[in-house]
Amino acid sequence: MLNQANVIMKKTYTIFLLGLGLILGGCGANYYVKKGNKKFDALAFSEAIPQYKKAIDKNPSSYQAKLKLADSYRLTNNPAAAEELYREVVAMPESKPLDQFFFGKTLMQNQKYGEAKTAFEVYAKSVPDDPIVKSLIEAAANPGSFDGHLDTCAYSLEKIETSGLMNAQGASPYNFGYVFSGETPPEGVKVDPYDGLSYTDLYFTKKDKSSGKWSAPEQLKGGVNSEYHDAFSCFSADGQTMYFTRTRSVKGKIAPNKAGVANLEILKAVFLEGEWTNVESLSINSPDFSNAHPALSADGKSLYFSSDREGGYGQSDLYVSNWNGSAWDAPVNLGPMINTAGREVMPQIGFDEKLYFSSDGQAGLGGLDIFSTTKNGSSWTRPVNLKSPINSSRDDFSFTIDSEGKVGNLTSSRSGTDQMYEVIYKDVIVPVEICVQDKESKKPVSGANVYALNKATGSIDSTTSDGQGKAYLRLAGNADFTVSARSNQTLTNSFELTTREKSCSSTIKTCDEGKVIEVVPAIAGGGTQIDLKNFAGEILYDYNKFNIRPDAALVLDKLVTLMNDNPSYKFQLGSHTDCRGDNAYNQRLSESRAKAVVKYCTIRDIDAKRLSFKGYGETQLKENCDCKSCTEEQHQANRRTTFELIK
Repeated sequence: MLNQANVIMKKTYTIFLLGLGLILGGCGANYYVKKGNKKFDALAFSEAIPQYKKAIDKNPSSYQAKLKLADSYRLTNNPAAAEELYREVVAMPESKPLDQFFFGKTLMQNQKYGEAKTAFEVYAKSVPDDPIVKSLIEAAANPGSFDGHLDTCAYSLEKIETSGLMNAQGASPYNFGYVFSGETPPEGVKVDPYDGLSYTDLYFTKKDKSSGKWSAPEQLKGGVNSEYHDAFSCFSADGQTMYFTRTRSVKGKIAPNKAGVANLEILKAVFLEGEWTNVESLSINSPDFSNAHPALSADGKSLYFSSDREGGYGQSDLYVSNWNGSAWDAPVNLGPMINTAGREVMPQIGFDEKLYFSSDGQAGLGGLDIFSTTKNGSSWTRPVNLKSPINSSRDDFSFTIDSEGKVGNLTSSRSGTDQMYEVIYKDVIVPVEICVQDKESKKPVSGANVYALNKATGSIDSTTSDGQGKAYLRLAGNADFTVSARSNQTLTNSFELTTREKSCSSTIKTCDEGKVIEVVPAIAGGGTQIDLKNFAGEILYDYNKFNIRPDAALVLDKLVTLMNDNPSYKFQLGSHTDCRGDNAYNQRLSESRAKAVVKYCTIRDIDAKRLSFKGYGETQLKENCDCKSCTEEQHQANRRTTFELIK
């Protein structure tokens, strides 16, 4: 059953917590244990705690008093105190297997995973078929598998300030802000005996875009806040209809069931003239069980919620009720892919159409963890744990995300109280490791200036290679780059790199992909003639032509890249002809060939001032053969362009 206590984990669905023998009951050994048990059974844990303490003062070896005190601390979200008591309880001769189970649960919340695994294994020996403990042993044995800390560069968690409230939980997007439930300090107000804190009301807050500050929480106007718990809301697409959770009451008084537990129900309200009014209970509610935590689909035709009604798979399950045009149909259980023997609570339908919910019946970090699943026809995909930092070792729940997948929020007890956190997704930053080496010797080159040009934005990230020839950059995700190195004493190549479909959790190592910055030393104190064989090969021409052939274009494209990679360099082009034809004609032809190269480069954004040229005609033959007896291959070798780096 769901109770009316801590409207989040501790109050609004305590009955979820009380399944599977959570209420261990039993007669006390003395007067104070009996008094404590009456309070405990009535879910008045804040009033039961001092009674059990008195019992322990009278009899320090009382198993019942220590067990119930440990349970009370656990149920009121005090795992540190609960662990201390459970540690004593499991060492007592009267201890039961279930004590080990809850000892392990509190150890998980306190991040003592090794001890938790041992406790769960002891419990499993007595209850080997318990599906929950199997998943808990797996989680305790591999807590690192739920650790997503390397991806925290992709987003940050920032507390949503709710001044004047002790606890705040269950933010639901509304009117560019959030509607949530909060508790005021207990002084001067009616308190819930569950934990001694105030009952929850529904509030609204909004973030100022310019200052980044949250507005002071304002109670919703109208009839949606009662004397008891009002919490966990959702809204129709037009913002005019709200569904929310409330403690079941009759004529303004809590209406407990036969077991003395106050159930929860889902109510509807409409927004009229600035207030929420026409509050009514849904037909799917019943005094015999709880319905809570409504979540409405985008089209308003499906209402998801959690319930502890009979026929489920565990302590509380997720259900859906569909609108038939005039009423909500009988709820349908979402099935064993979603629901477990534990608690499934706090469903939310994201703008990405995924179903987000919290569970303690599947492997996680401890307490409630947030999971996501996607509808696949009439079924759901296997839930995925959102890992840390979304999840923690404490209770994490009520997760939502905006339509762009950039801003979300969650509620967590990781700080000791229930607080809301804004989840701000930033552009992914991907670590990149680049190798720089000598072209000939393959030895690492240190001190090289390495650059990554973002091809879309034109921005440049740069760094210097270290003693091992490694350069480390952090590049924007989902982008394409040209990587190069520059120096006054070297020539380098470049290569393309993409960070698309890469995450912050893994480093791109270009060496492993066969992409390396190769350095060729330039000759100091003057120029050096380069045939570009280290980069591109030769540039050749057809007989009596100066047009750029396709094979020559490939070479020049590499020259353009080389010059972009090394913007401080200037080149002189030397063009030549073969020996056929008269000298004057060949001089003009060689100059035309040089000019054609310059034109090719300048239309590709190379500054013409960086390219000087000279035609040599037939005066500097590469193949100095007798012209009449030269082979065609020798004539072809002479029709060329050389490149000289000007220092």
